[in-house]
Amino acid sequence: MSYHPVVWSVKELADITKSRISNKYDSNIAVTGLTGKGKSTFFFKFFNKFPDFKIEDKLIYKRDEMIKLIRDFKHSYCWNDELISSANKRKFYDVEQIELLEILTKYRNHLNIVGGAVPIFFSLDKELLKLFGMHINIIDRGIGVVHLPREGRMFSDDLWDVKINSKLEEKWSAKIQKNPKFKIPYHKYTTFAGYVYFGAMTPKQEEYYEHLKSIKRGDKDIKDEQPQESFFDRVLRLLKEKKLDDKGLFLLCSYEGKKLSSVKVSLNRMLKDEGSNQTLKDLLKDTNNNSNTNILHNTTTTKELSSLEPPSHLSK
Repeated sequence: MSYHPVVWSVKELADITKSRISNKYDSNIAVTGLTGKGKSTFFFKFFNKFPDFKIEDKLIYKRDEMIKLIRDFKHSYCWNDELISSANKRKFYDVEQIELLEILTKYRNHLNIVGGAVPIFFSLDKELLKLFGMHINIIDRGIGVVHLPREGRMFSDDLWDVKINSKLEEKWSAKIQKNPKFKIPYHKYTTFAGYVYFGAMTPKQEEYYEHLKSIKRGDKDIKDEQPQESFFDRVLRLLKEKKLDDKGLFLLCSYEGKKLSSVKVSLNRMLKDEGSNQTLKDLLKDTNNNSNTNILHNTTTTKELSSLEPPSHLSK
């Protein structure tokens, strides 16, 4: 007996999403796939099934913009075209990423439709994966595999059956090594929910999308041409501005893969070379008597920390 998997249209997936919203369920959708396969094309087609969607307002590339759209709007949309830069699992200690996870959880009742494009689904923060209700993997131009999480589990947080499905992929990989023409049976994934087919953008649509993308990513932003502060210069500035406490300094050292004790020695040496009478201890902000000044709740400082360039040991 032959197997005939479910085939969805983009409109049907949009209608299902509308139904979820009507039933007061949030709707977070991840679209994955290699560069050039059509992640953005799918989202363009998908979001345009909603008459009140305005790409000029809802297409974003920055984490703070994503947070704002989710927090400040209800029954609206957010299309993060480069979600990996906002929620990479390697940045689980990034204070702005922690804020994003909190916002997504806290404001689920705003019933926004949130879409994120990312090359590999499981490169996202583990806690973020739990908040997604649909994953569409683009396997070829115009073809996506629809995945849904395994619901109703009490004793396992592996909603996407990572262990089981990874074993399937190992078997398929071995078969491909022996036979390059082997066709992956996507329907055997435990999270498989069907296929979706979609067409390309029109030349005019693609031109407009690329225009918006260039503007919103800041490809020509003059700030990119400005010299970057070094790690120690940035930390010393934050200290002098009384924006850094012991916990914040520890976070920064962890992010950069630097030993806290060595950093403290270097900072004290820099202060001495400047001819300052102050020491690192004098500059560290005292948060013992005022919880409101804690670095995790200081928006200005949070943005300062998150703007640091990713350390080389994490960017490989």
